Amino acid sequence: MSRQYYQRGHLVEAEELDDVVAVRIGAERQAGAATEVEEELGRSAREEIRDAGVDDETTDAFTRANWVFVRPNRQTREAFRTGEEIPGAEAAGKVIRRPNGRIGIATDLLTVRLEPTLSEEEAERELAAAGLTVVGKLGFANNLYEVRTTTSEDALAASVELHDNDRFVFAEPAFIEHVPGRFTPTGARYAEQWQWHNLGTNGGTPDADVHIEPAWDRTFGEGVRVAVIDNGFDAGHPDLAAGVDPLSGFFSDDMGGVAFFQGISGMPDSDHGTFCAGMAGARLNNAAGGTGAAPKCDLVLLACLTDQIGTQTTLARAVAYAADPSTELTGTGPEAGADILVSSLGPNVAEWDLTSTLDLALMFAASSGRQGKGLPIFWAASNGKNVDVAKDEVVSHPDVIAVVRSTRRDREDNAARGPEVELIAPGVDVLSTRSGGGYGTNTGTSFAAPCAAGCAALALSVNPQLTRDQLREVMHQSADKVGGPGVHYDGAGHNDDYGFGRVNASQAVALADGLRP
Repeated sequence: MSRQYYQRGHLVEAEELDDVVAVRIGAERQAGAATEVEEELGRSAREEIRDAGVDDETTDAFTRANWVFVRPNRQTREAFRTGEEIPGAEAAGKVIRRPNGRIGIATDLLTVRLEPTLSEEEAERELAAAGLTVVGKLGFANNLYEVRTTTSEDALAASVELHDNDRFVFAEPAFIEHVPGRFTPTGARYAEQWQWHNLGTNGGTPDADVHIEPAWDRTFGEGVRVAVIDNGFDAGHPDLAAGVDPLSGFFSDDMGGVAFFQGISGMPDSDHGTFCAGMAGARLNNAAGGTGAAPKCDLVLLACLTDQIGTQTTLARAVAYAADPSTELTGTGPEAGADILVSSLGPNVAEWDLTSTLDLALMFAASSGRQGKGLPIFWAASNGKNVDVAKDEVVSHPDVIAVVRSTRRDREDNAARGPEVELIAPGVDVLSTRSGGGYGTNTGTSFAAPCAAGCAALALSVNPQLTRDQLREVMHQSADKVGGPGVHYDGAGHNDDYGFGRVNASQAVALADGLRP
């Protein structure tokens, strides 16, 4: 069935999968409940989902997050149509295939923004008049709300109905989607972290690394807060715990909405997030198994999209919180925000459409972070040979520094390419922290991004007055033009596969230091 909705001002044509619904199982039914739900509510729609082009990895991720896809029986279909509660279910939604082929679950949840000139009282009157109930007010833009529609068929219908209401800047469905980490695990383990000092072993090229040891002679990143956004972390890992900032926290379902919880008690764990955090800021001189790029930085660990399933609104809240914790926590202010932000979340070898809410959060962080100096935002580009980086609207956002991965021979390695790629950094068979207190090697742009972000933290630590744009330029100018014969950098010093070059921490620190007044 053809459906329409608006996103970032454009009318989007999408497809609702016929006779397939998504049901989220209640907490009391989670253990072994999928089969029971299918028997009670309908039959499994896994084959229909697969035929629609959805891979099993995505379906399994939804299942881990307690969403199951079913072909509803008559009773369930009627309850779904009338909006009645489905026994044993916390929520239900329609399955939408968007133009880029990605699946989203559409419920009654939207994000809306009303005209900034309206007072809060006027805005909330307009929301009520439009049949919208407030789930939460978002603090990184005026009159920005999470809402539920009570009068429209669903969030897509509400988006279309509200488009011509001149009191609304936008009204967009908050799709529940699969946002995995950008990595491909390998099985091997190496005795050293070649990304920091490459001696040419195991087929590598000597010095094909980020030249970090001379930078460590000058700084270890003291005084710099690095926010890492991922699905979860082993915050008690012996190589991370000493660096975890008290403003770390996580987003989790709470009484029908998504709430922020400060602290690491109850924080979800993720091997991917733990590995990324270790690349940026694993401790040093503690007799543990490795070190990060900025081993004395403060790590603000922010877990969101638990089980890789959630909305871009939650991701936007994490981005805004990193820049200004007062968007989620009363009693804090922008002075407590992070100095560097890095995330390695996003679909691989796929397009990723950007919502207006995440767009606003990225612009808010980039302009208002660090009390007006701007928050540098590093993001892992997609893995996959010659993926067009521009099709990923998140990582190609003007306020995002897109990072791809290099090998121990200073070669790019099957990642996105295009004008928006800015840096390349080690991300193939790199060693870092693993959940459970261990260590291992992994491959992916996921790990190149925190490597680059950690090196940027070293540069910022020697010159904290640098603006976001100045630090971005430092990272560009200090990068090494690698790639070997036949790799051409244009007049601006850019190559679509290598960006402005492979990160060089030593040169970045020296250049940043030279810009001090």
